[in-house]
Amino acid sequence: MKIGILCEGGLQSEDQQVLRALAQRIVPGAQVEIHPQGNKPELIANCGSATQALLDSGCCRVLIVWDVQPRWGRPDGAQQDSQDIRQELAQHGLADHPCVFLIPIKAELEAWLLADGSALSQVLSRPAHPVRVNNTSNVESQTNPKKRLENIFQRHGKPYVPTTHAAQIVASLRPNFGVLGKVPSFRQFGAALTANC
Repeated sequence: MKIGILCEGGLQSEDQQVLRALAQRIVPGAQVEIHPQGNKPELIANCGSATQALLDSGCCRVLIVWDVQPRWGRPDGAQQDSQDIRQELAQHGLADHPCVFLIPIKAELEAWLLADGSALSQVLSRPAHPVRVNNTSNVESQTNPKKRLENIFQRHGKPYVPTTHAAQIVASLRPNFGVLGKVPSFRQFGAALTANC
């Protein structure tokens, strides 16, 4: 099975690393192709042609994943972003494609990384200095998850390095994904990867 994911960021960015690792855990054995599109305006502008290219290359489904924040001067909310993405998809006849899924992450991808305190604790702990980080409740209502994540790392004497630590946090999640498994946008991501289409 070949799955395509469009996201923000650049090649080898934390978005690409996190989404690939999570998708491969949810659908073991799947070939996951991640195509970062730059910032959100670029993702929206390119999503139609990029989705078509992934489907043409043999992907059985395509997920378009983006951060609702920042707004880039646009009206507020996932609904507006979704409408704009569907308009771009419509230009390629894909607006109602049953195997194209839109996954808005409330706030930012870092909200997923913040959710499970035990995964963060594992990444931050050292043999001589165990660390305990609490779960973040209502993680999708955090206004700046990336800043909060940076602050947690700083409090425990480490600078947060996204391309290193994001993958470590995902690798430290329990098999059932712990608290992350209850986050609505993550559940939507999992459902899109496994739904019949």
